[in-house]
Amino acid sequence: MVPATIKTTLWLLWLVVFTLLLYLRGFLLTKIEIEKFSSCHDYAREDCWSKPRYKRAVLLLVDALRHDFTLYNSSLENPEPWQNKMTVFSELRKEFPDQTRHLEFIADPPSATFLRLKGLTTGGLPTFVDLGSNFGASEITEDSWVKQLSLNKKNLVLLGDDTWMNIYSKYFYRAFPYPSFDVWDLHTVDNGVWKHLLPQMRTDDWDVIVAHFLGVDHAGHRYHVNHPALSDKLVQVDKWIREVVKEVGEDTVLFVFGDHGMTTSGDHGGETVDEVTSTLFVYSGSKIGAMSSDEARVFDPARVFQTDLVPTLTMLLGVPTPYSSLGSVIPFLFLDENSQQSRSDFQLVLQTNMNQVFRYIEAYSMVSNEFSATEISEIKSRVEELNKQVTEQGGEYSLTLVQDMIEVIRNIRDLCSQHWAQFNLPVMGLSIFIMIFLSLSLILVPSLSVIWWVLLPVVPVTVISYDSLSPWAGLTHFVTVLLTFATIVATFYAAVRLQVSSLAYKFGDFMKSCNESGVSNIWKLMRSVEFLEYSGVVVVFFMGVGFMTNSYILVEDYVTIYFFGTLLLVNYILKHPAKILSELTVAAVIAGTTSRISATFFGCREEQFWCTKTWWLSLEVASNVRNYKYVGSVVAFLGTMYGMYKYQKQQGALMKRGLKFVHSTIHPVQCVLVVVYWALSSSSIKVLTVEQVCWLPRAVYLLALLAVIIVFCAPSTVSLVDLGTGTPRLYGAMSCYSAPSLAIYTTLLPVCALLLQYSAAPVLALLTLQLLSTSRVAEGRSVAFKVMLCHVIAVQYFYTTGHQAAVQQFDWNAAFVGFTSHPYHIVPVCMIALRTLMSFVLVGLFLPTIVLQSPPPSKTAQEVDLGDPENTAQLRFYIDRTLLSSTLHSLLHSSVALILFKCVLACAACFIHRRHLMIWNIFTPRMIIEMCFSACSTVFLLFIVLLLERTDSVLRKEFSKISKEK
Repeated sequence: MVPATIKTTLWLLWLVVFTLLLYLRGFLLTKIEIEKFSSCHDYAREDCWSKPRYKRAVLLLVDALRHDFTLYNSSLENPEPWQNKMTVFSELRKEFPDQTRHLEFIADPPSATFLRLKGLTTGGLPTFVDLGSNFGASEITEDSWVKQLSLNKKNLVLLGDDTWMNIYSKYFYRAFPYPSFDVWDLHTVDNGVWKHLLPQMRTDDWDVIVAHFLGVDHAGHRYHVNHPALSDKLVQVDKWIREVVKEVGEDTVLFVFGDHGMTTSGDHGGETVDEVTSTLFVYSGSKIGAMSSDEARVFDPARVFQTDLVPTLTMLLGVPTPYSSLGSVIPFLFLDENSQQSRSDFQLVLQTNMNQVFRYIEAYSMVSNEFSATEISEIKSRVEELNKQVTEQGGEYSLTLVQDMIEVIRNIRDLCSQHWAQFNLPVMGLSIFIMIFLSLSLILVPSLSVIWWVLLPVVPVTVISYDSLSPWAGLTHFVTVLLTFATIVATFYAAVRLQVSSLAYKFGDFMKSCNESGVSNIWKLMRSVEFLEYSGVVVVFFMGVGFMTNSYILVEDYVTIYFFGTLLLVNYILKHPAKILSELTVAAVIAGTTSRISATFFGCREEQFWCTKTWWLSLEVASNVRNYKYVGSVVAFLGTMYGMYKYQKQQGALMKRGLKFVHSTIHPVQCVLVVVYWALSSSSIKVLTVEQVCWLPRAVYLLALLAVIIVFCAPSTVSLVDLGTGTPRLYGAMSCYSAPSLAIYTTLLPVCALLLQYSAAPVLALLTLQLLSTSRVAEGRSVAFKVMLCHVIAVQYFYTTGHQAAVQQFDWNAAFVGFTSHPYHIVPVCMIALRTLMSFVLVGLFLPTIVLQSPPPSKTAQEVDLGDPENTAQLRFYIDRTLLSSTLHSLLHSSVALILFKCVLACAACFIHRRHLMIWNIFTPRMIIEMCFSACSTVFLLFIVLLLERTDSVLRKEFSKISKEK
C-alpha cells in the first residue's frame, strides 16, 4: 500500500532533481582552474621577473572596510555614526604626501569573504561556481603570491582570520590564527592580531606579514552600519594603524585594505556599490614617485581593481606573479620622481605583466572552448606587436606603449569576465522544457504507472556526465537527457493525451450549457469544489509568475499575506453548510488576524528602501522595553507549548506512554531550559561561563532527538478497552495518524525558539495558531487545496522569521546557539538550514494534521465505537485500507506538482533575465531559495510518509494482537 506510493514518489522526485541539476549545470557560471605555477625561469631577467623595490611588505586586511568609512570630511555638521571615525588616512596624506596613496579598491562580485581572499591572492576572477580538479575542497590549488613567497624562500607570517589556514595551510612561516565564524564575537580575532602584530614586526626573520582584522565585519553582521559598536571598531582600527605606521622602515611597504564593503544593514555578498567598493591605502617607507598629468590620466590613480594588488605585490618584492593572475601592476609604486630609469624599468615590468596575462589566457584556451580561436589570435597578434615595439625602441620609455600594454591587460580581463558570465542556453532551455512537460503531466494526470526499466541506466550515466573533464561528457549528457525524456514520455503520453481530450470535451460541454442557461451555470461552477481548487491553482500560478519581475520579489513577503487571505475568503464563502458556517467564522478570523500580525516580524532587504524594522525587533531599545519583550516572548512561547499539550490531550493522543512521556516530561524540561537560556544570554550579569551556558541549548537539542526517537518507535495513541457492555471502546483514535507528527512539531518548537532568539519567538505562536485555525477552516476540502494553502503559509512564515531571498540575509548566528566553535561543518550547516527553512519544516510536520483532519465524532475524543463508521475519526484510514494509500498519493502528487511548477517558473525567470542588472542580486537568490524550499519539502514529505507507514504498521500489529487474545 504505502511502499508503492513511496516508490512512485521517489521516481517523480528523481526526475525533478535531475532536471534541476541539468538546469543548474547550464546556469551556474564555472571556470576551470589551471594548476600551473610561475617561476623565475619563465622570462630572461637578471632579477627574476623584476628588480625588487622593497624588502618587506605588511598587509593589514580590515574585513568589510568600505571606502567611505576611511574618508574624512570636516564640513559635516551632523555626520553619520560611521563618518569621520578613521582620520588616520587623511592625516598621513597631509604629513607624508610623497609616501602615501589612498584609492578606491574595487572587488569583483560576489563579495563573499572566501571568494575575495581567493581573488586577492591568485589575481583571478570569481564565478558563481569555481570548477577544478579539487572541486569541493577548501584548499586553493591555483598559483598565488602566498605560494610564490614560499617557493622563493620568503617567510610569510599570518595573524588573524583562520580562513587563511584552511586555504593555504602549508605556506606560513609562522601563524597565529583565530576562529572567524562567530560573527557575534567582535574582539577575539582583533585583539589576538594586535597582541602579536607589533612584536612580529620588530623581529628580523619575516618578509611579509598578513594581519586580517574581523571586528568591523562582525559588527556590521551583528548590528548595522549606524550602530555604535561599528563606530568603536573603526576608531580602534584607526588607533592601531597609527602604531603600525611608526614601525614601517624605509625598505618596507604597508598596504591597508578591505576585501569588500557592506550594505547599510551590515551585510555583504552581492554586487551593489556599497558591497564591492572597499579601500586601499599605501604607505611607503621611502618616497613614491610622482606622476605627470599625462601619466595620471592614463594610470587612473583614483581607483584600482583588487586583482591589481597581486602583480603589484609580487613585482615589488621581486617574485613571480601567479600564473592565473589577471591583474595589472599599480604604476605609481614603480616610479621614482624625475627618474627616467624607473620609468624604463616600469615599462619592462608592465611588459612582463602583459606576457604573463596572455600566457594564462592562451593556456586556458587549450583546455576550454570558451574562447574562440579568433579572439585568441587577435590578442596574440597584439601582444607580439607590442613586444616587437619594445625591442625596437631598445627599452626606451614610451607612455603610448605603456598605455597600449595596460589596455591589452584590461581587454583580456574584460574578455574573461564576459566569457565566464556565459550561460549554456541549450542545456538550460532543454531542462526547462522537460520541467514544463513534467509539471503539466503531473497536473493533468491523477495517477501514473512507473516505468522502471527506462530509469535504471540514467543514474550511473548522470554521475559520469557530471565530470566535465571526462572525454565522454558530451555523449553521456546526450544519453542521460534522452533516457530521462524517454522515461517521461513513456509514462505520461497516453494519460496526458486522454486527459486533455477529456478536458476539452468538458469545456465544450460547459460552454454549450452556458449558452443555454446563462449566468446560473457560471454561479454553479463558482460554488463547486472544483472552483475552490482552481482558485488555489491561480494563487500558486501568480506566486510563480511573480518570479518574472524583480518588483514582485522585493514585495513578496507582503503579497503572500494577501494570497493567504484570498484563499481563506474563497474557502469560507464556498460550499459550506449554513449550520457550521458560524463555527468556521471564529477560526477564519483567527487565521486571517494572525497572518496580518505576522508582518510585524518581517525583515528588510537592502533594496526595500521603505522598510524599517518594528520596535519589537529593534536591538536599540530601553532596558525596560527589553524586559517587556522578554516577558512577552516567554508568555507566548510557554502558552504555545501548553496549548499544544492541551490540544493533543483533547484529541485523545496521550493515552499511551510514548507520546504522553514526550508531551508531559520532555517538553516541559525543554521549556525551562529555553527560558533560562534566554535569561542568561540576554542579561548583563554573567552568572555562568559561556561554555556552561552553551550546555542549555545542547540539552534541548538532545532532548529533541530523544523525543523524535520515542515518537518513531512508539507512535500509537489508541487503547482498546472492554467495559463489559459487549462493545469495545476505542480510546485515542481521533488523531491516531496525525498525532505523532504533531508531537514532533511540538518537540521542534523549543529548538526553533532558540535559533530565533527570544525577540522573534512569538512568531512560533502565530504560526501554530494560524495552522490550527487553518486546519479547522480547510476541513472537508480536497488534499490538493490543503497542500496549496499550507505552501502559502510556509512561504509567508519564511519571511516572518526574518528572512529575505537575498545572499546577505542568512542568519549565521544560528550556528553558535549552544556552541562556541565547531570542529566539523555538518552541525552548523544543519543549524543554519533549520533556521532558514524553519517554516517549511514546521508546516511539513503539521501537514498530516490538516490533510487527515476529519469532523469530530459524536462521542468524546476519549472513546469511539469501533463498529460505528461515523465515529471512527482518523481510524477510518485503518478500516479502509485503500483510503490512506489514496490520501498519501494525492498528498505526494499534489506536493511534487506544486514544487516542480514553482521551480520551473523560477528557473524560467532566471533564463529570461540572465542579462538583467539584478540577475545575481535578486533573481538568482530567489531561484536558489525556491530550490531549497523544494528540497526541504521533499525531505519532510518523505519523512511524514515513513512516519505514517510506521504508525499504520504499529496500529495493525496492536489490533492483530488484540484479536488473537480474544
